[in-house]
Amino acid sequence: MAVATACLTVTAASAQVSLGVRGGYVNSNLSITSGNSQTVVPGTEAVDNWNVGLVVNIPLARNFYLQPLVNYEVKGAKLKPVTKPPAGAFSTATTKVKLQYLTLPVNAVYKIPVGTSKLAFGVGPYVAYSLNAKYNLSVYDDGKLVQDSYQPVDFSKSPNVPNSNMQLGRWDVGGNALISLEMSNYITVGANYSLGFLDIDRSDDLKIKNQSFGISIGVLLNREDW
Repeated sequence: MAVATACLTVTAASAQVSLGVRGGYVNSNLSITSGNSQTVVPGTEAVDNWNVGLVVNIPLARNFYLQPLVNYEVKGAKLKPVTKPPAGAFSTATTKVKLQYLTLPVNAVYKIPVGTSKLAFGVGPYVAYSLNAKYNLSVYDDGKLVQDSYQPVDFSKSPNVPNSNMQLGRWDVGGNALISLEMSNYITVGANYSLGFLDIDRSDDLKIKNQSFGISIGVLLNREDW
């Protein structure tokens, strides 16, 4: 018992938590399906966004790590109008939605030494809270775009995105997978895919889920076991 305790103490003392910062490109989209047969669902198109955050590497066992992150990231999508703007009249349409999240992923990561670098594979859940959201409202005259501007989403309203049945909520829960390369010069590069499990629309008319692909570059502020 004393020997086991001593081994655990030595292991804990030698295991150093490392910190890093990373950020990069996010290609995001929304999966929108109908909650009932009466609801018309708009089409979507992926948009370019970004994220930035803090990453922590916590050694658990040889080559295994717990990797929590704190990210600020922007998600959303372009919305394709259900009907074309009418000729000979003014009309409006919501053409884009942006959701700004504070996201907390927690990944289980396995790192493989590759020369003086490490190749990391990870998977885990995330929970996210929307700090802010906005939609792009486009104005058409005789079928031609004459003006567009971003307006804030009021999460207390229902619906809260004009020209749609959307009732967006703040919370999101999902899963993500990642691959990254940690180099001996403290630089990291990686890619990840995230898929929302939670319906972020609070109405019964639509089911909306986040999905995104990202490419990041970062720097380690210290290294845990090089």
